[in-house]
Amino acid sequence: MTRHDELKQRLESMEASLAGKFEASCDARLAELGTQIKQFEKVKETTKVVERCTTAKPVAVAAGSTKLILGEVEKITLAKESMTLTARVDTGADTSSLGVYHLQPFERNGDDWIRFSLNKKKDAETIEYPVFDQVRVKASNSITEERYEIKLDIRVGGQVYRKQLFNLSDRTNLDYQVLLGRSFLRDIAVVDVSQKMLLGGK
Repeated sequence: MTRHDELKQRLESMEASLAGKFEASCDARLAELGTQIKQFEKVKETTKVVERCTTAKPVAVAAGSTKLILGEVEKITLAKESMTLTARVDTGADTSSLGVYHLQPFERNGDDWIRFSLNKKKDAETIEYPVFDQVRVKASNSITEERYEIKLDIRVGGQVYRKQLFNLSDRTNLDYQVLLGRSFLRDIAVVDVSQKMLLGGK
């Protein structure tokens, strides 16, 4: 075998070896990529499952039910005053609450009455109601307060609900002037907390 043939054979052997190593490297890389793709697909599928689980479903109500379906926030109207306010619907609160200003208790014909306004302006129109009761209520800041209770006629979803019990509170630092609690919701409505303004309004 000549020197030339020997070099040629060695080169061919080296080429075959390099080709084998390159092919093996490609196979390993492809296998690694395949594993990563499968892991990504699993993560993607898991994300879809989580999204399906966490997406709130509408509250189901039996056919023929007359109950209102309320979102977490709704518009209500004080029937006597024809004033529409935004209310937070809270199944965790026992009673309903109305945020008022310039609260003034007084007597009329020997009975306890309360005068207040629904606007914090000093010259705001005042409203008068007989006091139904005085109660102690634990506020959201865990401080117990004494509040006046009155009965209001309110319109919700086109229906007027008469003599609904509300305590009068200072809701200046809260987002909504009205809170609808269980005393109103009981036997009247179901709540879908994932929704807002199901009865219309903005």
